[in-house]
Amino acid sequence: MKFAITVLAGATALALAGTALAADKSNTKDPGFNALDSNNDGYVSRIEARKNPELTKQFKQADRNSDGKLSRTEYLTVMTKGDLRKLTGKNKKAEKNAATGSSKPAK
Repeated sequence: MKFAITVLAGATALALAGTALAADKSNTKDPGFNALDSNNDGYVSRIEARKNPELTKQFKQADRNSDGKLSRTEYLTVMTKGDLRKLTGKNKKAEKNAATGSSKPAK
């Protein structure tokens, strides 16, 4: 009986972990370079970039050599900068709360 309960508890934990992981991935707006490069030519064209709204907005700035397509390096550069902007913005809000002693989210 103990064995059955242990197995059931383990299976439940795995199911919950899988559900949480799937929910986390579904919130991701960036499908990734390989998913965007639908023709597997090693570049992301402007048309392929439409699957990522943030990349579409920043495509011209990301295309450093102005060839109309993004290499993996150009893609990673622009996506990393976006991640850093988001991270820095969140940290500044947290620092503002800590400085004022407020428990309310900063605006």
